This record gives sequence, structure tokens and C-alpha cells, in this order.
Amino acid sequence: MSKLWKRIPALLLSLVMVLSMAVSAYAEGPEQNPAEVPEGSESRTLELEDLDPATLHIKKLGEIETDTQPVKADELPYALTDLVRVSIFLDEPSTLDQGYSLQHIAENEAAVSYRESLWRNQDAMQAAIEAQLGHALEVKWNLTLAANAISAVVPFGEIQRISEMDGVKSVELENRYDPQVDEASPNTSNTSSGMVGATTAWADGYSGAGSRIAIIDTGLDTTHQSFNTDAFNHSIQELGKTSELMTQISSSVLNQLNAKKKLSSLTAAQTYVSAKIPYGFNYVDGSLTINHLSDTQGEHGSHVAGIAAANRYIKSGNNYNDAASTVKAVGMAPDAQLLIMKVFGSNGGAYDSDYMVAIEDAIVLDCDSVNLSLGSG
Repeated sequence: MSKLWKRIPALLLSLVMVLSMAVSAYAEGPEQNPAEVPEGSESRTLELEDLDPATLHIKKLGEIETDTQPVKADELPYALTDLVRVSIFLDEPSTLDQGYSLQHIAENEAAVSYRESLWRNQDAMQAAIEAQLGHALEVKWNLTLAANAISAVVPFGEIQRISEMDGVKSVELENRYDPQVDEASPNTSNTSSGMVGATTAWADGYSGAGSRIAIIDTGLDTTHQSFNTDAFNHSIQELGKTSELMTQISSSVLNQLNAKKKLSSLTAAQTYVSAKIPYGFNYVDGSLTINHLSDTQGEHGSHVAGIAAANRYIKSGNNYNDAASTVKAVGMAPDAQLLIMKVFGSNGGAYDSDYMVAIEDAIVLDCDSVNLSLGSG
């Protein structure tokens, strides 16, 4: 009896398999001609019925959900009349997106010509926007290198109208960054040079001579002993690398920098601070003030500039003493030049476009590296 119970499941499985094959054979059998169907037999054909997709309540691929409640005015991040900083991105590709290389881009005539065409088109778009809005557009920057964008200040309620215009890809609210000013005193003694391997690089003859480092920050204490011009020149002459240094900016390069600053009167002599600091500009205030004395944005710029390129000699009278042993502070690339791009100043913190325009200028000026200290909670 027990053996019979064990065989019942197997028998049932076999029966199911036979029935399934029979059904398949019936479904796949030869198609019958209606004329050959015996009289009295019932013939059935497959009937198709068109369905309206709307009745299925299924959204198409990429279709925007339209049944959500509209955003209420009191839920918006700003009032419609509040002035906000925006980046107006245009349809045409930026210079880099067009395929031009970053290397020595200021000397690339084709790239320069393309950037100039973008500036002209941006001027035309600005005029169109002003006609659409009925008032002047407060333009802050014209970006053409990494992005094709107009940075401007507009009432929050006009963003939608601008974004719907022909030639405009999108309009994005810009973030604003404010420096963290505190009383922290980090240990920046020369012990860090061994930790990061700088001493090995120095021993192999690499001290940063001939390279340029852009510091995009709160500015620089240009009177600090670690950035003394005479001490820097002494070190460079000792190495015989004077010919590798950046001097005053050429007029052609300066014109490229001034195009988006809208400061046609700015001269190379004005932006040249010293052999150690061959370029300095205050992007947030639109001025040549790059120190920490005229605002309360802190001395973080000097801190990071010192880490990067504090001189390897300290001037004392007519003598030059080794900085590592004298003040126990020397930069990782002590013989590099510093380009100071101040983006925190009297007008407060830096917006996205303030950073971006400084980066663009650093690229045009053939900087080897750019430092930005950005973060958020």
C-alpha cells in the first residue's frame, strides 16, 4: 500500500506532461482551410480589438507626471520679486565642448575666435532677454570656456520666462559659499613636508620653479615674509630658472581676461603684484584689492598659499636664511609663482560663477594647478 502512495505523484506528473504535449500539438497543428471544415463544425477566428492607451492609465516612457498639485507661492524658496543669482546656459556648446584643448588655449587662434563668437552671441541673447523682460539685465559674468553661460541677477519670478526663450538651454540658481572664519591653528610646521614626500621631490631637483599655482580663496597677505619678492628672486637666481617665470600678461591674453570682466581699462601692470605674485584680482568686488585687510572674510587664502608655495628662503637684512630651519614653514612647491584670485571680499561670499570665471582665467594664464577649498555641512 505504501509503495502505491509513493507512485501516485509520479503518475500524476506523467499525466500532466502528456496532456500538455497534446495541447501543444493541437495549438501547433496544421491550419484548416475554412472550405475544408466539415459541415456542422464550429469555426473560430482570432479577433483583435484596438485599445485606447489612455484607458489603461499607464504613463508613456519619459512622460512627465501631470496630476501633481501645483507648487503654492508660499512654498517657493524665494518670493517672486526677490533678486537671485542665476546661470543662464545657452544652446551653443562651450569652447571645451566644441573640442578645443585646454593646453595653451590663449595662443590657439581658432579657440580664441570661437570664444569671441560666443561672447557676441551672449551679447545678442542679453539684448533679447532684456526685450522680453522689459528692463536691463544685471550681468555679472560671461562664461565661454567650460560653459556657455551668462551669470546674472534677476527677480526669481522671471526665471521661467527666461528659460522658455529660444536659444536658452536652462536657467539654474547659483550656490553661494561663505568662508568659515574660526580661531583654529593647524600645525603647518615643516614636519608635513616629509609626510607628503616633498623632501624627496626637492632632493631630485623639483621645487616648483617655473610652475604657476592659482589660489582661488580669500586673498593673500602680500606683505608676509614667506612671500617676500627678494627672497623668491634669490632662490630663482640660485637655480638659474629666471627665464621660466611668468612676467606681466601679454596684451592678447589680457584682452581675453578682460572680455568677461567688462573692464577694458584694466592693464597688465595693474594685475602684476610681484615676481612671486604675477597676477592678482578680486573677482567678488571687481577690484585689484587682494589682501585681507579690507574685509572680514578671514586669512584662509594665505594659509593655503603658504602650504602650496611659501618661499624656501626668509630675508633677514641683506641675508637669506633657510625657511625650514628659520621659521619651520616652507611650501610644498616653494619656488612656484602664485596667482591670487580673491573670491571672498567686501561683497561677501562667492557664487558658483565667481569660482568658474576665476578657473577660466587660471586656465588661460597656463596655471599648472588650481586650489579651491570648498565644502559644506
